[in-house]
Amino acid sequence: MVKNWHSHLFNLIVLLVGIVLFFSARAIEIGRILGRGSELVPILMTSLWVALAVIIVISDLRKPEQFSTKIKMGPLLITLAILFGYVLLLRPIGFVLTSMVYCFIQIIVFAPEDKRTKKNYIIFGVVSVVSPIIINNIFAKLFSIFLPQGDIIRLPFLF
Repeated sequence: MVKNWHSHLFNLIVLLVGIVLFFSARAIEIGRILGRGSELVPILMTSLWVALAVIIVISDLRKPEQFSTKIKMGPLLITLAILFGYVLLLRPIGFVLTSMVYCFIQIIVFAPEDKRTKKNYIIFGVVSVVSPIIINNIFAKLFSIFLPQGDIIRLPFLF
């Protein structure tokens, strides 16, 4: 049996990355284009990241040790591959379309076998299409931050 140490290690790494990103976000200089307040979103997001990571680390350490006989590397490797593809395609295709495809594949990767039905695929598709559009509009209208629109493919109804 293998002790569940990899979960503790991963959670600690996520916390440390969040702390580094938080201090990086605090070092953002106020830009000329967006002016004062442009540093707010990165500081807010990294603060939320660190707070959630602390909660996860504490709750993970408090639960009893679990033992596992098999570690599933497939979902991890697939996630890393689609994240790599997401980063590569973000600029040429844009945030909305790239996020739609990424979300749909990621949901399928983590969905249990018994939940992969025709009805649920439709739900997965709707969530994957609607979420990036809402996120894009929130950033554009509320924060005046325009996410990548795509150099090759541009959707006419987006900002």
